[in-house]
Amino acid sequence: MSIVPVHIRPHLIPFFFKEFDGKDANYLGQKVKAIRVSTSSSLGRMMRLFMVKVEKPTKVVDHYQLYLSVADKPGGGKEYDGNYYKFESGSRSFLELPADTNKEINNLLEDIFRVAFMSFMEGYMMAHGAVINSGINEFIDKYDLLEVGLSVDSMRQLHYREKKKAKLARLQVRPSNRVANS
Repeated sequence: MSIVPVHIRPHLIPFFFKEFDGKDANYLGQKVKAIRVSTSSSLGRMMRLFMVKVEKPTKVVDHYQLYLSVADKPGGGKEYDGNYYKFESGSRSFLELPADTNKEINNLLEDIFRVAFMSFMEGYMMAHGAVINSGINEFIDKYDLLEVGLSVDSMRQLHYREKKKAKLARLQVRPSNRVANS
């Protein structure tokens, strides 16, 4: 196994921790989750597109693994960490994942997070009426987002900014630089 130099933004970790299938465990006082991403999945294929040609052969990647952890801090609160790993077979390849893909992978995960948030809010408001703060509070509580620096105010701003657009419009334009914890 070799580590791909990708560190996932802290505010994305609790969301993907709950939404990806994977193996949960407790390890040295931390909740951890190993998430296998097949290279034939849409996310895995996207990771393969980030690969670049190299001079000497490296091992072929069988699949990717997201490793997310949530630890309790001694003084209270939580600490989030997320990394991306690749698993290699014994075959040879002239491709590798370059270090500068960190921002692009995080932008893709950010897009998924925001589309999910806006879909959640639309469903919540249809079921409960126009109670935006209640929906935002429920989303924040569900994913433990206060711990990573997101607040009701920041999420409300995000909601008002994103609701002016079509839900998937974010996938059509350059990603915003307004990202918490980047």
